Amino acid sequence: MNPDHARFADWDSAYVLGALSPAERGEYEQHLEGCERCRRAVAELAPVPGLLARLEPERAAALLGESSDLAAGPRGDLVDAVRLEDRRRRRRRNRTWWVASAAAAVLLVAAIALPFALARPSPAESVAFDSVAEVPLTATATLTQVAWGTRIELDCRYADADGVEAPAGGWPYALVVVGLDGERTDVSSWRASPGTAARLSAGAALDLDEIASLEIRAMGSGEVLMRSAVD
Repeated sequence: MNPDHARFADWDSAYVLGALSPAERGEYEQHLEGCERCRRAVAELAPVPGLLARLEPERAAALLGESSDLAAGPRGDLVDAVRLEDRRRRRRRNRTWWVASAAAAVLLVAAIALPFALARPSPAESVAFDSVAEVPLTATATLTQVAWGTRIELDCRYADADGVEAPAGGWPYALVVVGLDGERTDVSSWRASPGTAARLSAGAALDLDEIASLEIRAMGSGEVLMRSAVD
């Protein structure tokens, strides 16, 4: 900022309107040559005289005064400098507008793409269990990757078995997740009896690609009854 700017900060409107004395106008024009901030202010006020020209002569005379000195316009070379500064300001404004428009377009694309990305189905895998022991069970599971690990939906059916008496409430079973490191974790349990079906939801803290297999075990003895490998 020009060091004399504080003194001339309020002279822009008076200069544009021709309200400065000849001596003041000369001082201000010298200041304008070295103060970009004041040149910008003058450029912004430049349209005002054109608007005032639309006033009736009597009203304009009352506003601007009768003095010929006050009516004198600014120096021609400074008018050109002010107009050049105004054109530069307009170009900067246009560049800013285009940059802002491009940024808005990028944000719009991101705003459109993000819901589609969020709506994209999570990785999932369906598996069927193979019997390991003599038990009339059939089971399938769907594993879905979620933010906190893997969600497991298990469908299990116990076939009708003539002459088989189940304990009250059915036999207890456990669903076990086996990680790639061999660690086993019980994630759910239920009871089944001949001719019944069960559908249950469970969750594992492991990601889908960290699970090696699922097991259905008999609770109490821990015997593996069914197993399913997870690819």
